[in-house]
Amino acid sequence: MFNSVRMRLTVWSVLIFAVLLVTFSFLLYELLARELHQHLDQSVINDARTAAAGFQGQMLENQNNAIVATAHTLIEFRPHNTYMALLTTQQQLGANYYDEMSMPTSEPVIQEPIVAAWLQEAQAKQTPVLQTVKGFGTAGGRLAVMLIPKAEGDNTEVFVVVAQSQEEIRQHLQTMRRIFYLSLPLMLLIAAIAGFFLAKKSLAPIAAMSEQAESINAHNLHERLQVSNQHDELGRLANVFNALLGRVNRSFAGLREFTADASHELRTPLAIIRGEADVALSQPRTSIEYQETLAIVRDEARRLSRIVDDMLALARADAGAHPLQREELYINDLIEECCRAVQTLAASKNISVQCESLPDIECCADEELLRRMILNLLDNAIKYTPISGSVRIELSETPTHVKLSVIDNGIGIPAEAAAQVFDRFYRVDKARSRAEGGSGLGLPIVKWVAEAHQGTVRLESRPGIGSEFIVELPR
Repeated sequence: MFNSVRMRLTVWSVLIFAVLLVTFSFLLYELLARELHQHLDQSVINDARTAAAGFQGQMLENQNNAIVATAHTLIEFRPHNTYMALLTTQQQLGANYYDEMSMPTSEPVIQEPIVAAWLQEAQAKQTPVLQTVKGFGTAGGRLAVMLIPKAEGDNTEVFVVVAQSQEEIRQHLQTMRRIFYLSLPLMLLIAAIAGFFLAKKSLAPIAAMSEQAESINAHNLHERLQVSNQHDELGRLANVFNALLGRVNRSFAGLREFTADASHELRTPLAIIRGEADVALSQPRTSIEYQETLAIVRDEARRLSRIVDDMLALARADAGAHPLQREELYINDLIEECCRAVQTLAASKNISVQCESLPDIECCADEELLRRMILNLLDNAIKYTPISGSVRIELSETPTHVKLSVIDNGIGIPAEAAAQVFDRFYRVDKARSRAEGGSGLGLPIVKWVAEAHQGTVRLESRPGIGSEFIVELPR
């Protein structure tokens, strides 16, 4: 059940709504209860003050000597559902309290010692004293005791006692609780249903995207996810996924092209080896003919070995499994060593390789990878330089970088092909490159080595004049 995002969103929305609703209901209930009790307290105090004022007026009319008659008059005109009495400290409090008071219950409301304490507090404060008492039903009552100001020449302390039941407040609050108990589950149910359909509608584009994504495989990577709104969060998610599909599609296309080119490159020397072997075995040959056949097989095997080594190096580079083994070295010494290594190849075409007077420059790099990069650059320059041409290496430095340039006066590279020479298996002149024994992986390895050292490689070429490959490596 909770494996569904829709259900989790629904549950979380209901829980949050429940917390907010319960908190709001609790605060509303407490606020209502406080307002009702404050209103009751104010009503009791107002009745006490009104009774005190009325008692004073009645006493003046009765020449200050008819307390009992005045009390009966006030009791007769007391407000509805109001509990009222007049007390004096000179008389028995209990008897006077109950004789002059119309009680709503047969049980004693308060005890005489408690009344005495209230009278003393009211006398001391000169303000109404509020108390909560029992005997007014299940909710009890709220009582106010107030000292009545004495008239001139009167030494009797008279107090008015007014009380009202809290039963009406209890009923109001009980009704409010019933409303909460009935409405909260109903509102939560409505919130759950609404949240479920809202989550369903919100996640509908994701469900549609999932269905579209399930139908995409290696054969239809050109298809893209369709989203109605391209600017919201789901639209941006679809755009990111579509961009990912584009990268995967390009990777598949590159992989297919790489596989096809690799198969073609491997098939040619294999076909030559098999053809030479078939010819050699078809009939008896002289030792010289066998030697010639074996020489061809050896050359093609070397070509195969070089192609396989280059492919393996690039595969490891793509997988990040070829960490750099950096060490301090003089790159000018490494260049001179590589120049000596290609002298045989250059001499076969009467090409001069010039790398004299290179400055001593020290850098921190992977010596084996740099050697491979320089050899590939020299090999590429010699292959595309005509007979009796020249290849020159220049070396310079800045405070942060080392600059290596391999310059030839060969056939050059057209501008439209300059951006592709570092692609795998790409050759400007395919027929000539195969005749020269090229695999189309030399320059891609040069680019990989340069980038592995956080460097760059670029080509500057003019057809018919020559080419210059420039490598810049950080010191």
